[in-house]
Amino acid sequence: MYRQIRIHPEDTCLQRIVWRFNPSEPIHVYELQTVTYGLSPSSFLATRVLQKLAEDSGNQYEHAAPKVSKDFYMDDFLSGANSVIQARGLRKEVQALLAEGGLLLRKWNSNHPEVLDDLPTELNNNLSTMYFETTQKIKTLGVIWEIKSDHFGIERVFPPLLTSSYLGKNKDAASLVDRAEWDDPIPEDIYVKWQEYYQQLPLLKSFKVSRYLFTPEPKEIQFHIFSDASELAYGACIYARSTNKDGQTKTELISAKSRVAPLKRVSLPRLELCAALLGARLYARISAALGMEEVHCWFWSDSTVTLHWIQAPSSTWQSFIGNRTSEIQRLTHGHTWNHVRGIDNPADYISRGLLPEKIVNNTVWRNGPVWLSQEKENWPKQQVLEPILDELLERKNTTLLTDATLPDTSLFERYSSFWKLVRVTAYILRFISRCRKKSPQQEPFITVPELQAAKEALVKGVQHQIFFEEVKALNKKQSIPSKSPLKNCVLR
Repeated sequence: MYRQIRIHPEDTCLQRIVWRFNPSEPIHVYELQTVTYGLSPSSFLATRVLQKLAEDSGNQYEHAAPKVSKDFYMDDFLSGANSVIQARGLRKEVQALLAEGGLLLRKWNSNHPEVLDDLPTELNNNLSTMYFETTQKIKTLGVIWEIKSDHFGIERVFPPLLTSSYLGKNKDAASLVDRAEWDDPIPEDIYVKWQEYYQQLPLLKSFKVSRYLFTPEPKEIQFHIFSDASELAYGACIYARSTNKDGQTKTELISAKSRVAPLKRVSLPRLELCAALLGARLYARISAALGMEEVHCWFWSDSTVTLHWIQAPSSTWQSFIGNRTSEIQRLTHGHTWNHVRGIDNPADYISRGLLPEKIVNNTVWRNGPVWLSQEKENWPKQQVLEPILDELLERKNTTLLTDATLPDTSLFERYSSFWKLVRVTAYILRFISRCRKKSPQQEPFITVPELQAAKEALVKGVQHQIFFEEVKALNKKQSIPSKSPLKNCVLR
């Protein structure tokens, strides 16, 4: 495909090479006229040409144009249709659209040979078109497509470094990663565990997933996303649940993501929230890639703390919690978050790790929990979440700031010493009391009760000045104004 796309003449000078066919010839300088493998912009240029063709020919090829825009990966076209007739029509439209740009697709394959019946032999890579029994396997995008069974498998298992599934299975290995240097020898116990894991990796070649996720002619499709976390890893997985008109239900794993927990220790509830966010992002990508954003979705978590966080306004929580719950609420708006028991959560395999021999034939991992393929009445019953301590929920601390203005009285302005002001006020109150009661003086000096009464009088005076409307409402046995700063105060 690259060699079918020409470079603008002004840019060919950037693709110069020097060459000679034998040592006796002088060296010649050549300029490559087409998109060249290995250069940074090459993949962009090839993809942009495809998108431009789809844009320019969208009206003429209304079915092929969106497929060309979305279903190409580099120079591989992977698409499908709901029937043989539609698939054949789509194939012809795509060929015609690309032909306008001088692009010719070869090596066509299909799980239904009749889709390719009228293709010239040089363009057909499907050995099944002669209707012989075959176990033909096609390698594409790093995976194997078994045409007859219509399954995807793993083409090759590369020797890995420490992976999240292994770390989730072995706490000692994760601890070693945190403290060991690059050239340090591996302890014997960890080496034995690693060898067990490494030797089982070839078993993953027998793990296959169905290419088509749904039942034939489904009348209802749902997505179910599960998330879970442990102290060492967290992850999420998404399943498709489809039901046809005959009541047949099918559940299939679509995708899964995992992350190793940060080296800096994070509480388990926070990791559960990170897993929920990973599940929300996974759903957003999958639904957009499949063009199924309107499909109803169910989210599942076994963490009640996480569910409390997600169900409350994000402004309720501290920054770490609030930022993540805000994104979760945005990505999953209109869908429900539900509680599931830990033993029914397939994402538990991600967070705790699973050896390859236990993954290959694990039906729960491949198809989800048993109840997912049953009627909704058999799903986990949802109940009102039990209250949780504020310390666990990490509520945001609320600070009340008020702008207080001292009353404009000559008494306050006259004395710069608080205690002198209190004593003067005490003498004033004693004088008032004597005038009212007309009682003779009994104590020559100010007493402690008189000082206490003076301080209370000063405080009440300031309160009446600052909170005049509130005091007025309380005296009338009415509620204080809604805009009052005292509205959110709590009496202890």
